[in-house]
Amino acid sequence: MPRTPRRITALLLAGATLATLAACAPAEPEPTAAPTSPSETADAPVFASDEEALAAAVAAYEAYLVASDAITADGGEGVDRIDGVTSAEFAKMSKTDFAAFRHAGLRTEGATAIDSPRLIEVADNAQAVSFYACQDVSSVRVLNSAQEDVTPSDRDPRLPLVIEAVAEGPQLVIDGNQVWSGDDFC
Repeated sequence: MPRTPRRITALLLAGATLATLAACAPAEPEPTAAPTSPSETADAPVFASDEEALAAAVAAYEAYLVASDAITADGGEGVDRIDGVTSAEFAKMSKTDFAAFRHAGLRTEGATAIDSPRLIEVADNAQAVSFYACQDVSSVRVLNSAQEDVTPSDRDPRLPLVIEAVAEGPQLVIDGNQVWSGDDFC
C-alpha cells in the first residue's frame, strides 16, 4: 500500500476545515462601513467588525476546500480550479501537492470540513486575516488506482490549523494553512 505523503494528508484536512467553518459563520453579517481614510482603498475589503472579517476568511477557506476536494476527487486533475481562491504563491505550492497526489495514482471520496473557527488577527488595514480552526477529514477516504481504500489507519481525523487569508481586490483568498504546533484544541 503506497504511503500517502503528509503534505497530501494535510491538504485533505484543509478541505474538511472549510465546510465546517461555513456552518459556524454568522448568518447576517453586519453592514460594511465606508472607507474613512485615503489609506483604505476601494478595492480592499472593509469589515465592520472582527466577526465579519472572520466570516469572510471562513468563506474563503470553504471555497478553497471545495476546490481542493474536487481536484483530489479527480485524482489531482484540474488544478487550475485552485486559482482565484488562493494567493499565487499558495496556489503554486498546492499544485505541487496535487501533482504528487496524481503521480501516486490516488483520488478521494468525501468532503473536508472545518469547525470551531476563532479569530487570531485582522492585520494590515484588513488586508490579512488569520484564524484557528479544526479541520475534519473523517468522511474523506483515499483510494488508489485499483479503487482500494488506502486511507492511513493512523490518520488523525481532526487537526488544529492556523489559516491565513489575504485580500485580493475586494475579496479574501487563502494564503496558507498549517497544523498548529501548540496544544491540540480540537
